[in-house]
Amino acid sequence: MKKIISVLLTCVLLVGCMFTLASCGGPNADPDKALEALKSNEYTAAEDKYVIPGILTLAGVKDLDTVISGTKVDKENDDKVEHVTVIYFEDADAATDAWDKVKEYAEDDKDEEDTDWVINKSGAMIYWGTKAGVAAAG
Repeated sequence: MKKIISVLLTCVLLVGCMFTLASCGGPNADPDKALEALKSNEYTAAEDKYVIPGILTLAGVKDLDTVISGTKVDKENDDKVEHVTVIYFEDADAATDAWDKVKEYAEDDKDEEDTDWVINKSGAMIYWGTKAGVAAAG
């Protein structure tokens, strides 16, 4: 009986750890908090209400809420440019519907030197950039 309880508690602990790890690494779900996090991590960050939303709207992407982006030159790493772009949609369904078009747009934004470039969808947002940029928006 003690072994069963021990194994059960270990499984519960492992599941909790997996949820904790899965929630790390992405941008904040609140655009204001993500923008604040970028600025506190010394990124040049801004909310974009016209350029990227306009381009994506012309490409047929609908229900955009807001877009934030941030850039930082990493002086300690050969002046590597860290960057992130986060598109917030009105709901998760809109983000799912837009995934293919946004992914195509994001691929065009990828720099050949970005070996740590990522793109992902999480809930009502799609984000891409360098891993450090994405983490800085968290």
